[in-house]
Amino acid sequence: MRIVILGDNMTAAYASARQLVIELGHYIVTDPRAADVAIAPLLTEILPMERLTQPKHGTLIFHPSPLPFGRGASSIKWAYKRGDQITAASWFWADAGIDSGPICEQEIVSIDHSLRPREFYEKHIIPAMLRTLKRCLNSLSIGLKREIEQVEMYSTYEAKV
Repeated sequence: MRIVILGDNMTAAYASARQLVIELGHYIVTDPRAADVAIAPLLTEILPMERLTQPKHGTLIFHPSPLPFGRGASSIKWAYKRGDQITAASWFWADAGIDSGPICEQEIVSIDHSLRPREFYEKHIIPAMLRTLKRCLNSLSIGLKREIEQVEMYSTYEAKV
């Protein structure tokens, strides 16, 4: 598949996702119109829908919470503040809302409160992000586009910390 990666290429999430895409034998392209799918391992800005829908299958965005719970920025910091015992690695399809599109893959992750949020993110969330991304891309490669609608009655939105 031809994949465009969106976001800040200086982050560990971007670099890890890029490496996985290459290891899986996919091609990285820069033009979303030439891509089969776009992935956004760490997206900190809201992109226009025109850009997100350019790839053939759309855009997968990563979010480190058990969507629909914990939408919005700083979800790991909020999970720590609330004393949550779990979070998740979630890949969802971009739509017009914020973190509201159908889920493609999700994996629950136990929060290690002995680590600082950034350490936890690097040690546990990024590996879970990669495992779930691999499942997303493998499914798409065989023609299966998983789309599990989020249940709105369980959604929460957290402001940036």
